Amino acid sequence: MRIILFISCLFFSVWANAQLKTQVVAKTSVPKSLRYQGKPVQAVQYQDQTGTYFALTTQTGEQPQKGEEGARQAHLYAYVYQLNDNAAPTLLWQLHDLVSDCILDLEAEFVPSSITVTDLDKNGKAEVWVGYRLSCRGDISPSDLKLIMHEGTTKYAMRGVGKLKVNNVLQTDGGEISSNDFIKGPTAFKPYARQLWNKYALEVIK
Repeated sequence: MRIILFISCLFFSVWANAQLKTQVVAKTSVPKSLRYQGKPVQAVQYQDQTGTYFALTTQTGEQPQKGEEGARQAHLYAYVYQLNDNAAPTLLWQLHDLVSDCILDLEAEFVPSSITVTDLDKNGKAEVWVGYRLSCRGDISPSDLKLIMHEGTTKYAMRGVGKLKVNNVLQTDGGEISSNDFIKGPTAFKPYARQLWNKYALEVIK
């Protein structure tokens, strides 16, 4: 029993200190066995202590919407599937957000290359991060910004308003965080969440 316990502890220690295995996958190479809506934006395959997974973000772009004349909508999706040998992939979690009933300038887009895979708390379970912007605006105002992270099926989110730079001039409004789940989460998540938020917050319009 002591030998088994020692081997188990040794395995966990080695794994916890090893880097996650991640691989960026071309948008055109998303497995056909995965079910998703929208057009692929970014895809990453990764492996942690619990298995092999596939993370995918998609978006529909602007679509006409019934109702007010000229109204449009746009949807965003994120998926993580567990890849199984000789079996269909299993959906671990799914995210869906949207802008609807918009007759102004519509934005519903993931921050470029925002799928990030980490193991900040060193427990062998990957954390998967995505960031995106939503807006329906007819003036020069910042977009809503959301930073979402899942560790397994546990979700954390930071929501607020980004900052806007127009013609190299930083606008004075924006930058507020309205809700932050990371405050109550593991300590290891907090500085990284803030780092990503600051990285994604600035939107540049020329």
